Amino acid sequence: MEEAPRRRSRTWLWILLTAGALVLLTVIVAVAVVALAGRPAPGEAAASRITWDERYVMGEGPEKIAVLPVTGVIGLQAEGLFAQAGATPETLRSQLEQAARDTGVQAVILEVESPGGGVVASDEMHQAILDFRERTEKPVVVSMGSTAASGGYYISTAADRIVANPTTLTGSIGVIFRSVNYAEAADRLGIEEVVVQSGEFKNMASPFDELTPEEREILQSFIDEAYDRFVGVIVEGRDLPEERVRELADGRIYSGQQAEQLGLVDGLGNLEDAAATARELAGVDEATVVRYEQRPGFLDLLMARLAPPEPEILTILRAAGFDPTPELQYLYRPGAYAPGR
Repeated sequence: MEEAPRRRSRTWLWILLTAGALVLLTVIVAVAVVALAGRPAPGEAAASRITWDERYVMGEGPEKIAVLPVTGVIGLQAEGLFAQAGATPETLRSQLEQAARDTGVQAVILEVESPGGGVVASDEMHQAILDFRERTEKPVVVSMGSTAASGGYYISTAADRIVANPTTLTGSIGVIFRSVNYAEAADRLGIEEVVVQSGEFKNMASPFDELTPEEREILQSFIDEAYDRFVGVIVEGRDLPEERVRELADGRIYSGQQAEQLGLVDGLGNLEDAAATARELAGVDEATVVRYEQRPGFLDLLMARLAPPEPEILTILRAAGFDPTPELQYLYRPGAYAPGR
């Protein structure tokens, strides 16, 4: 006689649990839809709609100096649940746009901690800094961290002043193209690449084949063009003779102290020294130094949780400095360079 009430109570329990799960799912979907609706469509300036939090660093007064972190490999998107915004053109443009709109910001400090990265991303960030300076007339000062090399130095040349730590690793002026070749391993494992292509060089730099002399010549022409562009931004940004720049631009790294002696940076010091330089250029006696940071939103946390993990082999390759999609890079990485540039 007691069995029927028990069954009814269990039935109601399952109904309540199911209803609760549906309500929770509806809330999650609604929040996601609202968040996505607030994001610009592809092709729009997505990053320009981000609002950056300001964290106090030092100083006082109503005027502000904004510190914009440029951290990590340039062009590499930050990944992970609590990953910070990476060194991308979109991130930098967003930060510069906020600094431009804020009438209280009198100057900007780029806090560069980067070994460089993609040629295109580096060039876009360099141009974004030049555009900001021309449009706002607000001075830009670079404060170099432990490493500000190759593309990290490339973007720094767009600033009004560069301040490096005496032990900063900088320089590494040059271009590199790398691809993984595992033809021998594929032969041993019996793996064969099947390619149908429209032209002789469509499959150039395939990891299954050695570069032919003709392919190497084509790639070298791209590298030479990018190298000439790197030399050009230094000539313009640092006001150095081209011949002198080419002498310095052989891929080697320099300490901050050596870079100052060579005219590649303006002075030695830390963030506090960079702030003093920024105040001087802006013509203000006192200023509050704030660093732009971004807290992950609900949708970012949700998507990070739901995103599938990267295949382990890709993680290993990236950690070793190889990318499955080769590109020209302004990048410093020990052991990455072959003799010459």
